[in-house]
Formats: sequence, C-alpha cells, structure tokens
Amino acid sequence: MASRREFLQMGIAALALPIPAQVPPCAPSAENGESRTPIYKMVFDERFTASRAFAEEAKRLGLPVHPIQGDMTDLWYHDLYARWKQGPAAIAGMTAHGAIFCLERLAWDQRMRVVFRADHRFLPGGSIEHALSGPTSMLRQAVRLSHETHWAQQMAGLVTRCPATRLQASLANVIGPTVKHADDPEHLISWLIAPVCRT
Repeated sequence: MASRREFLQMGIAALALPIPAQVPPCAPSAENGESRTPIYKMVFDERFTASRAFAEEAKRLGLPVHPIQGDMTDLWYHDLYARWKQGPAAIAGMTAHGAIFCLERLAWDQRMRVVFRADHRFLPGGSIEHALSGPTSMLRQAVRLSHETHWAQQMAGLVTRCPATRLQASLANVIGPTVKHADDPEHLISWLIAPVCRT
C-alpha cells in the first residue's frame, strides 16, 4: 500500500504529462447575467453532520456530489484523474484539512488553485467562526453567516456563486450564532478549486 507521500508524488507526476485540454480553462456558466465558475463535482466527508448537510443542499441545487471518509484516494483514482486528463474542471467541497491539502496539490499542474476557502472553527462558547478568503463578491454574500444556524447549507450555495472572472480577492472573519455541531470536528473547511483565469 502506497504511503500518502508516494500517492501524492505519483499523482503529481501523472498530471505533469502533456495533456490536450478539451475544456476551456475558464468556461463560465451564466445565471442572472452573471458568469460563474461551473462546478464539476461537490466533495463531502460523510463522517460529519455539517458536511452531509452541505452535500444535501448541493444535491438540491442539482450538483453532482461525491462522498469521502477522510481519504480522497478513491475519488482521485476513479474520477478526478481521468477527468483532469481531459482538462481543468472546478471542484468544491466541505472536508477536513487532509483532503483539501492533497487535492490542492494535485490541481496545481492543471493550472488550478484554491480560489475560495472558508475555515469553520467551533469556539468554546458554542458559536462558530468562519474565516474566509476569496472573491470580494462572495465574501459580501457571506455576511449572512453571522446570523445563520444552517451555515453548511449556505456554504454549498455560496461556492456555486464564484465569479468566472476573479479580479479581486479579500479576507473576512464572520462569527455565527451558537450551533450544535454533533460529531463534527473542531475545524472543517469549505473550498473551491478552479482554473486560473487570465483576464
């Protein structure tokens, strides 16, 4: 069985091979006159309540979802490896740190980066802090998290609204209300990996 380091090295080496891109690197989808980044797949960690709620909302929005249980090896070998050989395709998710760490590095050679990230940390008093980085337009919409108890569902909707042309990035911290986090860890991450757009 390959170690995580060996797996990552094999994946990066495979992605470095010359591959003809069949999909435009920044193909937008239009909604209400606004070009948005189309999402190929939404990834969620089925071990955690918030991540499952994220996936349910993604399904309600008509997006394909893929479950993992901490390890994204199966997703890579049986889906993303073949898909990214065809060209860059944006993916989003809500996972613990390990999965996004690996996926981010595998995406680098496909000219894709983490363009939106929200770190969700449960505070001692029961409230939740959302530390966000990404396009300014998305962070303006994230203000509602300050009074939203269904924050995981809101995050699923938010990642679908990433502009195809990302001219400006910002940082924001939002403290949400007290929430019950059941079996969730103290730190989950919502993220979007997308092609690097040249404007």
